[in-house]
Amino acid sequence: MTLLPNVSGLRRLAPYLYQARHAYILAFILLFLGSVLTAAKAWMIQPAVDKFIEGPVSSSFLFVICAIVAIVFIVHAIIDWLYLVISKSANVRVTRNIRQDLFNNLMQHNPGFFARHPSSDLMTRVINDVSVLEVCAIGSLLGLLRNTITLLMLLGVMLYQNLTLGLICGAIIIVSGVVLRQIAKYIIEVSRRIQNKLSVVANRLSEMIGGMELIIGFGLADMWEKRFARDNQQYSEAQIEGVKIGTAPAMIIQLVAGVTLAVVLLIMGNALIQGEMTGGQLLSFLAVMFLMQNPAKRIGDCIATISQGLAAGERAFEMIDVQTREEGTGHHVLTNCTGKLEFRQVSFSYGEDLVVQDLSFQVELRELVVMVGRSGAGKSSVAKLIQHFYDPDCGQILVDDIDIRDIEAQSLYRAVSYVSQDVFLFNDTIEFNLKIGKPDANAEELAEALEVACVNDFLYLLPDGLQTVVGERGVRLSGGQRQRVAIARAVLNNAPIMVLDEATSAVDMDLERRILDNLMSMDRACTIFGITHRLSMAEMADRVLVLLDGKLVEEGSSTELSRANGEFAQLKRAADATLFSVY
Repeated sequence: MTLLPNVSGLRRLAPYLYQARHAYILAFILLFLGSVLTAAKAWMIQPAVDKFIEGPVSSSFLFVICAIVAIVFIVHAIIDWLYLVISKSANVRVTRNIRQDLFNNLMQHNPGFFARHPSSDLMTRVINDVSVLEVCAIGSLLGLLRNTITLLMLLGVMLYQNLTLGLICGAIIIVSGVVLRQIAKYIIEVSRRIQNKLSVVANRLSEMIGGMELIIGFGLADMWEKRFARDNQQYSEAQIEGVKIGTAPAMIIQLVAGVTLAVVLLIMGNALIQGEMTGGQLLSFLAVMFLMQNPAKRIGDCIATISQGLAAGERAFEMIDVQTREEGTGHHVLTNCTGKLEFRQVSFSYGEDLVVQDLSFQVELRELVVMVGRSGAGKSSVAKLIQHFYDPDCGQILVDDIDIRDIEAQSLYRAVSYVSQDVFLFNDTIEFNLKIGKPDANAEELAEALEVACVNDFLYLLPDGLQTVVGERGVRLSGGQRQRVAIARAVLNNAPIMVLDEATSAVDMDLERRILDNLMSMDRACTIFGITHRLSMAEMADRVLVLLDGKLVEEGSSTELSRANGEFAQLKRAADATLFSVY
């Protein structure tokens, strides 16, 4: 029977420990030698003391005894140092591999997965949970093994000295182990609650930082402080509960050690009085008892910390074991993509909410096709389906007559450039953000992308030009500037299909027209599929698709649809009325 109840957690950890097996084998050998030397220290007391009690000893004998003691302690110190260096280095490599696997697994998921899991929770699992696993579980496993071997070695010395007392102490150790195992179960449950509460606190902090403008603008600071205080209080209460139960094993060990020592003293004291035991035996036995206290106490500490670490490890491994997306797992590589895009009777839903229904349309090379519709009509969902961020419930989405589910993921992303309304820029230079899709872009290609997206209109105003650092999420640029950088990035990526999802919403209509004219007049063939609520883009389109409640209700040119007096005409009248009211 193992002292630890979470055997499955240990099994999950085992493959990573196996990767560093050579270091751990060496650490175990050093650990074993250290335990032997600890037992030797206790055993050496009896012959030395008995020799002194029997009669006078020579100076040479005393010198030899002192030299042996010094050598034992020096060798033990060196062995302990080597053990710590080797074992802790191996622990670091193990946690590095776990964290890398966790990160690699996250990279295989689609945006739907990240919509279901807050970024703060994922960060807590990657950083905090893995760190807790390293410190509390991996680091303490060898400690538990070391102290257990040391305890068994000392118990062997005790049995050698006095069989009866040794058996009594062994029975007490077994009973203590059963009690500690039950406590460890509860420690794991409490530790899991602590990690979950920490994720809540991290999520609250992340929301505050991301929504600071909204919080200040609506005067929500007091409410947010109260919400954080509530979550922080619950986290601290869970921590206190963890402290109480986590320190219990060490307390139990000390209580057991105290009672055991009293019983042993009573039995051995009577034996010494009756002449059944020598003074050397008594001192040696007491030395063993004294030396057993420290490893016994550390075993209690190790059980508590390992249980905490395995609870954190469960959260990390839980995320590693989450099945990655099925989309983009095809093996077909697009070569010389013509830019043809087609939807065939596609339907898609978020849970029970059907947002796209039986949608069919085609977009040919060098066409500018624009999809319009009321808010919530399903337009952005169509854009995400093209990128294969989600799988349709039924129907097919094809690029060059190939179902995107059969296309290798990276090949699809090279064929489709996606620019959203909410542009994300890394906290680096404008040039870095432009080149992330094509790091080897030359100066001519970069200049063309800047010209097409009208980035040059504001670039000369920036003190460092392309080397301007944009700040976190591009905060140092305006919304329209960020969108133009994102469009330039898509141009530089040179994909045959470009999806613009409200990508010009933050620029004025004249600038929007210039950008679209530039995109359509490029020498390189490019299909543009635009999604917008602004009908100015629709007026430039070759065809307009009108979406209503996820269904395609109209299709044609802007002029044709205006004359038809249908859904598009209603949208146009509403847009004209809004524009008129502004002026």
